[in-house]
Amino acid sequence: MSKSYDKFVEEALEALSNFPDLQLCIREDSLPYLSGNLILSGENDVMYDEYSIKIECPNDYPNNFPLVYETNERLPHNIDWHIYRDGHFCICTPIEEYIHCAKGITLTLFIQKQVLPYLHNQSFREKEGYFLNERSHGSMGILESLYDILHVNDLMKVYSILVYIYKNSKPSRTSKCFCGSDQKYRHCHKEAYEVLKSIGQERLFEIISYLKKLQSI
Repeated sequence: MSKSYDKFVEEALEALSNFPDLQLCIREDSLPYLSGNLILSGENDVMYDEYSIKIECPNDYPNNFPLVYETNERLPHNIDWHIYRDGHFCICTPIEEYIHCAKGITLTLFIQKQVLPYLHNQSFREKEGYFLNERSHGSMGILESLYDILHVNDLMKVYSILVYIYKNSKPSRTSKCFCGSDQKYRHCHKEAYEVLKSIGQERLFEIISYLKKLQSI
């Protein structure tokens, strides 16, 4: 068995104590998964909705999120609902996923911090007709996540900052920030540098290459 398999199974056993309506499914011919119901609670812990879901272990867990599916065909499979055509959830942008995984995830935290809020948002959309705090789709959503992290709103500026982070070691706290703001690094992009550097050089290069393609469109 792979390390991903073993880790998923170990964490699934812990998750079942927090989410008793799920069950662990183990097969010799596939990766393990959780399936069952997740209950959404509102004020005073009163149940107001419930979803039937499946949470699959990816080949490289925990470097990527598990794949989550809604199994009762309640939610439409289209990107306007943040669901891919194969039915798995688009929980956040790839960059945000990289950052969460770099910080370290467990199945219990993934369900609590990612899956439940996502399902709350889906229930809100069904009732009200729109999502709360919705990211745009595709490249715009990726840019929005980078704009939030870097506190800039310009593609070229984002690209130049990411190239610097990719190529350079951590600046001293008292040096001027590499973004050109004339502020000291520790008061400017220190947190952003550390967060983005944490995802690893390979993924940083992947993001930079993607932005370079956007600039040429």
